[in-house]
Amino acid sequence: MARDELDRASWQEALAAISNEHQGDDVTVEVMASDFGDQHEVEQLPFAYVEYDPHDDEASIGVGGIDGRYPVVLRHSILHPRTIAVGSVDDEEASALEFVDPDDDVTLVTFRRRPELPA
Repeated sequence: MARDELDRASWQEALAAISNEHQGDDVTVEVMASDFGDQHEVEQLPFAYVEYDPHDDEASIGVGGIDGRYPVVLRHSILHPRTIAVGSVDDEEASALEFVDPDDDVTLVTFRRRPELPA
């Protein structure tokens, strides 16, 4: 993944812009942790939001909750992220966010545009 690390001072604003840009895209959330290996938390569910709360020093990703097929918002949190980076994967077909926590565990969030349904 080609990546650009975000400045901590811009995390709230940058993640709000990403939330607006990718609203409803399909999202995959992968966690690569040293203690339990690589895990898919979510695969190809509709993206709801990503945010950073500086008071709690926590980043959150929400998926689902946008229609009857996915009525509940599922939330994944990263406590005390050290870095947040944006990038592209798959020759620009998808974009991604990378979060690194204090244990060097990585959460990778990949966005893909949802295909248009026929009318």
